[in-house]
Amino acid sequence: MIQLKAVTLLEDVKLIVLLAKEIWYEHYTAIIGAKQVQYMLANLQSEIAILNDLKQGKEYVLVESNQLAIGYVSYELTTNQLFLSKLYLKKSERGKGTGRFVLAQLKDIAKKNKKDGIVLTVNKNNQASISVYKAFGFILIKEQLVDIGNGYVMDDYIFYYSL
Repeated sequence: MIQLKAVTLLEDVKLIVLLAKEIWYEHYTAIIGAKQVQYMLANLQSEIAILNDLKQGKEYVLVESNQLAIGYVSYELTTNQLFLSKLYLKKSERGKGTGRFVLAQLKDIAKKNKKDGIVLTVNKNNQASISVYKAFGFILIKEQLVDIGNGYVMDDYIFYYSL
C-alpha cells in the first residue's frame, strides 16, 4: 500500500538525504554528469537545504510502500498554483503506478487549496520523466535556463497541468 507521510522530524530529513543520493546518482548521472549531481545534492538536497526549505514553507513528503520509504516529494503552494519542486522514486518503484498515485494526491491538495493548476520543471534531457508528465496530461509551456553556480545550470522545461 502506497502512502504519503509529511516530513516533520529530523530523521525524516536524513532519510530524504539518503534517498536523494541513491536516486539522483542512479537517474541523473547520465543526464547531467556525476559532478553536477554531487554539486546539486550538496547544495539543494542536503540536510541544511531541506531544513531551510521547510522553514520557508515548502512541504516535503515521504512516499512509502508498506511503511518503507521508496521516494519523496516536495511542493509549495503559491498564489495560484501548486509548484511541484521534487518527485523522485527509487528505480525499483518506477512504472508501478506510484507516480500516478502521488500526482493524484497532489492534484487533490491543489484543488483543496483552490489552486488553478500544478507547475513543475524537468530537465530537457530527462526523456523518461517528460514522457510520464505528458502521459499524465501536463503540457509544455516554456523553457528556462537557471544558473545554479559553480559553472552549472538547470536547463529545464516548465510543464503545467490545469485543474
